[in-house]
Amino acid sequence: MSKICKALLLSLFFYSVAVAELTMDGYLIRSNYILTMAKGSAEPLDGYIQFSKEGLIIDIVEGEPSETLGGTIIDARGKIILPGFVSGHNHLWQSAFRGLASDQELYGWLNSLHWTFGDFFQDGDMYNFTLYGALDQLANGITTTLNHSQNVAPTYDQYIEQFEAEMAAGQHFIFSYVLDENEPSPAIRKSKLLYLIDDTSRRPGPHACLGFGLHGTGIYRDMDFHREEVNLAKELDLDMQMHYLEEKAESLRNGQKKFESMAEKGGLWDGLVYADFIHATDEILETSAKAGVKMIWNPLSNGRLASGLADIPRYLSAGLEIGMGVDGSASGDVCDPFQNMRMGMYALRMKDSNAAVMSSIDILRMHTLKTAQVLEVDDRVGSLESGKFADFLIIQPGSPVFDPYSTVVLATSANDIESVWVRGRKMVENGEYSNHDMVAIKREVARRVARIVSDQAGND
Repeated sequence: MSKICKALLLSLFFYSVAVAELTMDGYLIRSNYILTMAKGSAEPLDGYIQFSKEGLIIDIVEGEPSETLGGTIIDARGKIILPGFVSGHNHLWQSAFRGLASDQELYGWLNSLHWTFGDFFQDGDMYNFTLYGALDQLANGITTTLNHSQNVAPTYDQYIEQFEAEMAAGQHFIFSYVLDENEPSPAIRKSKLLYLIDDTSRRPGPHACLGFGLHGTGIYRDMDFHREEVNLAKELDLDMQMHYLEEKAESLRNGQKKFESMAEKGGLWDGLVYADFIHATDEILETSAKAGVKMIWNPLSNGRLASGLADIPRYLSAGLEIGMGVDGSASGDVCDPFQNMRMGMYALRMKDSNAAVMSSIDILRMHTLKTAQVLEVDDRVGSLESGKFADFLIIQPGSPVFDPYSTVVLATSANDIESVWVRGRKMVENGEYSNHDMVAIKREVARRVARIVSDQAGND
């Protein structure tokens, strides 16, 4: 996140906290299953959450609320309250192309989507596809996302469309920007990013954007361009996220060989985040962990594309900090964190024939607080704690609750989500959106996809 943007957003955030202290008549939500996911918490809380009209958590307290507290009381006893999921790696626009190339691995899939339809996108396509993807994530309980804004035919306008769609959706997001590949001047490439950051800083009041990052592409194109990305990220204090060691053949042929050069030229630092990172040698893993590099694990898309299974226990033992992402909704096909957790957990258990390889609470924390930590936004989201945004889910269990963590991870689907809240506002209730007509949005997305497919077919 840029120093300029982070300073502004934090000032707005702490101003809101100060306001919250003066408006104690906000909301109280009572439940006997509050899963805060805060660091060190292991037991569900039987108590209540108090949050302000401004959407910040004032307090989380065990027991019954005092009648003197005031505010609107939400009775959720018997229901599970947990922080909204954080997805650390996503391509939101891809939501419009689910089910495509179902029997293809990574590069065959890329050819079927990016390199087949990319030249036929028109104005407004990226906006509508991204809006659909963000809203669909909300309905599935993802309240914070990082949009890795990789385009099919990159233009600056397409990046702006994605950004504006995310602002309109109301989901908290981090925008991972790709330097404009069509612009030959490094100075102008930088200025376009700075313009977007500055434009955001001028918007009034707190908003959905939590910050910015860079989507690194240079390692697979040109090492000089990669150095430009790294230097710019460090200069502006931006995290940089890049796909690395995802596909097996490419990893062995090219990716692993570039690691030494990447390390020697300053490409490893604590602001770098690998997306996927499956085929790591011991040397790459240990060197990356020592440098403070982090990782986002995407089990759904890794399984769908037959990319392989990251050895998460080994990575954790090496000291790598790991979060989770649902990836693009055309490579994972569903943006469902419940399926994502189960896919990853079950695959690891099958690999090791060990049902204790990862616990329910561990993987749930990985898809909430740990991901927020990887993205460096855990001061605002990822857990239910005083001073953070009131981003949470109310879940109606579909069966008796023996262990609420296991119920969420093993026995819950998006259909069990009663409501989704972002910054203290109810965004989705029983699948219905508060501020958007999803039927109309789906209709518009279908119309635009049909036009793209038709235009591509007519060009053959």
